[in-house]
Amino acid sequence: MIDRPKRENLAHHLRLLATGQITNDKFEDSLDLHSEDTAIWRIYKDGAWSLYGDLKEYKLVGQDKLPKEVKRNIARVILFLKSDREFEWREPAWYMKALISVLGILTFGLVSSWFYRYSWAKQGNVNVWPYLRTADVDADLKRQPLLDGKK
Repeated sequence: MIDRPKRENLAHHLRLLATGQITNDKFEDSLDLHSEDTAIWRIYKDGAWSLYGDLKEYKLVGQDKLPKEVKRNIARVILFLKSDREFEWREPAWYMKALISVLGILTFGLVSSWFYRYSWAKQGNVNVWPYLRTADVDADLKRQPLLDGKK
């Protein structure tokens, strides 16, 4: 199920956050993550939340500015949110999540991050997340939804 209003809201505020126009707190306050659209929560939890810390309020500017590669990834996430594609990545089973959590504690996160990436790589191309397939990214890039048909 595509929740267009919440996808638009997340895409808009993610762009504002990434370009340093709003603070991390303003970003979080602007979101309503309750939705039947799996993409809303997963993009926040597995993508946006890792862009900033929550111990202080700040903008992603100056020394906190995001690297170009991260901004490219955010642009791809926004492209996905503007699409009519369902989020296809599956969460690991509960017992795998428990194992990953335990491994994370025992190895200070080293093994758990590798394990997540490995389990995701078995589903699709992790380099085009939140898309599952490169062909889907390419198809959406050809549509250029962010230009609204203007060249």
